[in-house]
Amino acid sequence: MAVGEIEVTSRPAGLRVPAPPALEWLELAESDRTARFVGLISDLSRAFDASGDGKRITSAHACAGMGAALAWAAVCRDPLGVVPRTSVETFAARWRELCGSAPAAPCHYVSLGPGDGRKDEVLLGDLSSANPDLCYLPVDAGEELLHLAVRGVIRRLGLPADRVMSLPWDFSQRETAAALRRLLDELSGSTPVLFSLLGNTIAGFDADASVLGLVASLLRPDDRLLLEVEVTGELTDRLAVLAADEQARSPAFGEYAAAAVREHTDLDVRWDDAEVIGTVEADRALLVKTVCRADDDLRLTLPNRATVPFRFDDTVRVALSRKYSASGLATMVEDAGLTITGDVCVGTGGPFGLALLMLARAA
Repeated sequence: MAVGEIEVTSRPAGLRVPAPPALEWLELAESDRTARFVGLISDLSRAFDASGDGKRITSAHACAGMGAALAWAAVCRDPLGVVPRTSVETFAARWRELCGSAPAAPCHYVSLGPGDGRKDEVLLGDLSSANPDLCYLPVDAGEELLHLAVRGVIRRLGLPADRVMSLPWDFSQRETAAALRRLLDELSGSTPVLFSLLGNTIAGFDADASVLGLVASLLRPDDRLLLEVEVTGELTDRLAVLAADEQARSPAFGEYAAAAVREHTDLDVRWDDAEVIGTVEADRALLVKTVCRADDDLRLTLPNRATVPFRFDDTVRVALSRKYSASGLATMVEDAGLTITGDVCVGTGGPFGLALLMLARAA
């Protein structure tokens, strides 16, 4: 089966297929990854910038490779990572406050960036009990991380593998989002869909507001989007430093950043080479950038074996995050053409917190 530029690379087409061997499931892969590779080379070839706004490894590439995938799974379980730990530990209670706003059964579930799969496990446990025909479509550009998440969900829930279709796609691209909508129309018809964008994933995109608008374009009137973001009570330089320090306290996050750099360049970096920079982004968010900085004049070897200058104090940005103000978040949601049908917030310490929103397409 082909949908636009997407083709099946594992098992035959159809929403239901004969039961596969244990822990195998249907997967659709992009037929042409050249554009993504070219984008990576271009991002790593950017000009000198000491502030972390030059050379970069975007979220579409940061979890590529088993080393980075395992490192991110460790971040999700790191006891020193205050936000990831709080997010996972409180998710079930927060979801149950909002689940009454989810689409009524029957519905299907599309997870945009499932992380390590533990939050999807909570959602699927509730949704599938009322809807045994539910289909689970996890979407993530990092194939290895996607496979780790799906395998864990199927094993722990006993989810029928023939109801799972993983999509190693970059959903932040307009063509990919359009292909996803066509796929859902073909597979599910008019059945409502619950989309999720959890773990502050939206904050990792340079054009976060545009990506949220793209995700919003996937929703039909009966569909819903469950969005989780980090929030802050104020936007000050002092809090920007605290936000950076919060992330820097996690050696697991430093190892994840180093693993991403090692995957795509010839730099031999360790977890403690990662530097975290916090700034205020206009009047909307605290912006946190994780970079690796050159300590000498070097040549950086790229995945295509070309080299570019990597001079003293230049940076490669390997992660981006935000903590949104209330007004910044409200504006981003409204500009995306979405409306809030339910919300709940939990604190993560001091002026910071986690907001979980149930969103619908605005009338």
